[in-house]
Amino acid sequence: MLYLQSMPPTSIDLDLFILALVQRGCATPYELKTKAGISIGSSAPVLERLAKDGLLKKSDPGVHDRIQFAITKSGEKRLESGWQSLLATRPTDPDAILRIIYLAWALGRQDATAKFIASAVDTLQNASATRRAEATQLEVASRDVGPAAFRWLKTRFEAARLAAQSRELKELGRQIKKTKNN
Repeated sequence: MLYLQSMPPTSIDLDLFILALVQRGCATPYELKTKAGISIGSSAPVLERLAKDGLLKKSDPGVHDRIQFAITKSGEKRLESGWQSLLATRPTDPDAILRIIYLAWALGRQDATAKFIASAVDTLQNASATRRAEATQLEVASRDVGPAAFRWLKTRFEAARLAAQSRELKELGRQIKKTKNN
């Protein structure tokens, strides 16, 4: 468990996310790109680090120097013990939110998935309300098209983005609830 406390949260959720994808059949950086939409530049260093840490095993290079990865027993244990701690986090980064949702969903934890989605929706709605309040305070200063006007534009846009993300996350939650875990 020291591993989880010593690494930044985004690294933890990305590592566990990659472990879950490898466990579910994405054995190469190319498969992570084509099946899960993760760039090779993002996945390759994580795969290498996880292999170095003994959480994945790496095949010998094959045709076209293709290397495949498989999750180890240690990797399975890390995945099973680590994902639940992410449920207590309150990220506003959409990628982090979606990785945590995927982990809970892929591991067959429907209740945990639903609870995390509800929590993430609340977090995004609260962040949106905070940005709207900041934008309201900045609006008076924005009448002059100086630097404060740009800050007002950016704050208003951020509030709208967070609100839209929370609405879409609610809809994703409804859709996930209707699906079966494969």
